[in-house]
Formats: sequence, C-alpha cells, structure tokens
Amino acid sequence: MKKTLLAATLVISALVASAQTGYVIKGQIGKLGKPAKAFLLIKLEGAEKLDSAVLVNGAFTFKGSVPSPMEATLRLKHDNSIDTPGRRIKIDGMAIILGNENITITGKDSIRTAAIKGSTLTDESKRVDALLRPIYEKLQALNKEYADQPEAKKQDKTYVLELEKRAKVIEQEIFDAKINYVKQNPSKYMALMALNSTLGPGFDAIEMEKIFANISPELKNSFFGKQVAERIAHFKKTQEGVDAQDFTQPDVDGKMVKLSDYRSKYVLIDFWASWCAPCRRENPNVLKVYEQYKSKGFEVLGVSLDKAADKAKWLKAIADDKLTWKQVGDLKGWENAAAAMYDVKAIPMNFLIDPTGKIIAKDLRGPALEAKIKEILEKKSK
Repeated sequence: MKKTLLAATLVISALVASAQTGYVIKGQIGKLGKPAKAFLLIKLEGAEKLDSAVLVNGAFTFKGSVPSPMEATLRLKHDNSIDTPGRRIKIDGMAIILGNENITITGKDSIRTAAIKGSTLTDESKRVDALLRPIYEKLQALNKEYADQPEAKKQDKTYVLELEKRAKVIEQEIFDAKINYVKQNPSKYMALMALNSTLGPGFDAIEMEKIFANISPELKNSFFGKQVAERIAHFKKTQEGVDAQDFTQPDVDGKMVKLSDYRSKYVLIDFWASWCAPCRRENPNVLKVYEQYKSKGFEVLGVSLDKAADKAKWLKAIADDKLTWKQVGDLKGWENAAAAMYDVKAIPMNFLIDPTGKIIAKDLRGPALEAKIKEILEKKSK
C-alpha cells in the first residue's frame, strides 16, 4: 500500500514538473474556423519565433517553452487575404508576458477583447499598469490643458516654462513609483521591465547598478536581465564621474594619437564629420571657446566619423572651419572604434575630460560649452 502510494506520488510529481517546463496556451474565440488563424510571436534571445495555429470551431492551442519570462504577442487573422496595396488585413491581438504556465484565452469574436486567465505574469503587468495609470493621467491632463489653450497662450514662454516644470514633477513621480515597485518586488519579472523603462537618456547608471544588484539572481541571469545589465554597464562607461576610456587613432598625417596624451589638461572629445550640418554649425562655437581658453589648459580632440573615401572632404572641412586643434579618425564612418567605445549614436556629440582623466560633462553645445569651461577654469584659478 505504501509503495503504491509512493509510486502514485512520484507520477503526480513528475507530471507537475513536466507541466512546469513549458507553456500551454488554449484559446477559444467564438466559433471561428478556417480561414481564421492564430499567431504567437515571441522574441526569443534576440531572434523572433513565430508559431501559428488554425482555429477549429473557435479553438486553438500553442505549446512550447521559454527559458525565462518574456514579452509575446498573440494575433488573430480573420481571413486569408494577402497584404496588397489598399487592402487592410483584419488582424487583432494582445500583448502578454509569457512564462511556462497554463494560460486560457476566451473571447466572443476577438483576441483583443478576450479574457486571459492563468498568466500570473500578465496579471502582474496589469497590476503595475493600474498602479501607474493615475500618474500618467496627470501627464495626459497636462497635455490636454496645453492643447486647449488659445494659440497666443501656447506662445507664452512663461506659461510654457511653468508647464514644463509641472511636467517634470509628474515625470519624477512616475520614476519614483517605478523604482519603489522594483525595490519592493525584486523577484518579479515586471520589476525588471519597470527598471528597464527608467533607463532613458542621461540616466544615473551608478545608481541603477545598485538597484539592479538587488534583483533576484534568477531574473538577473535571464536573457532580458542580461540585456538590462549590459545596458547599465555600457552607459556607465560614459557617465559623468567615471574614468574616460582611452583610445588611439591616427591624425590627418597618419600619426597615432592617444586620448591619454592629454592628461593634465581639460580636453573636449568632439565627435563630428564633414557631412554633418549640425556639426559644422557648432564648429564656430567650439572654435570660439578653444581660442578663448586654450592658454588656460583647455584642449579639443576632434574625432571624425568620415569614411576613407571622404578624407579629402574631411580635410577641406577642417581648413574651411579653421579648426586648429588635433583631428583624428580611423575613417570607418559610424564604425569608428572610439565612437563605438563612447556609444555615440548621433553627432555632434562631445565629452569633457578633466586633467585626471575623468568624464565631467557631455553633450555641451552652444553657450553651455562656454559656460562650463568658464566655470571650471575660473574655479581652478581661485
């Protein structure tokens, strides 16, 4: 008797374990049949995986497994029409957070309006949405307030500035709510998604690294977790306060120049190109600041994103814009090794390095560059 009970227990345990190794999605959308077809799109470790199933009397099933939770999309194509100009295919769908769970989806005639059960991950996503919705509604109300104003009011700089200040307060409230959720739910997949959503332009990589450190090991080791970690680490390399990465590139005569050659001075690494109109417009401002402060320990190192075929244009731009500081470039365009190192996605872009080799500012343009250099060198002279 005991042996039989033990054997039965082992069988049940094995079945439970088996069920937990994969997902099963069972759908029932009315009584739809051919040619209606359901699709499951998963972005699996950087690659898209598409599965499909024909509806039989409204029913369809998807089975598989994912190594860790991830975003997925369920879509329903109602007919067999092909994508042709002027013909819009009827496709509806829903986004889900897919884990290795048993999920049921039930709807009258659409996936978009269907009810979903069994997906604890999607349920958590909805909970977070509900948490943030009241704050986002404040932002929407602010946008509506602006849209409802007469044109003269929209041109009122004082009003616009006041509106921007109010918007920043709300944006900070959204940020704080997300970070609080992350800190309180370190083992939930949505915490990883919430943290990732805060990694916008200019985020504090050092602080985000500390928060990420408290995420559960399982999530940190997931594909998405590794992506978030990589994003934080990559951004941290060019954050203010960190050591600037050294690089070596040839100048216009082929002589190799190192960034570390500029130690003991304030140096602006200026990424630009001869074909970049905004760069060319900014050059006179950089030249003005350089001429004004070069005798006080300020230097500029230009890094070109021109290609080898355009070297003559690069040299002409240097001469035409009267750029007298050192210019380097490996002439690989956007594949420039230094630009990749500094995660340069748009130009003009610059980084200000102090005499010890630390990044102290970046993306300084127009009056901001002059103001920063003036502030630094005047403080230094006191």
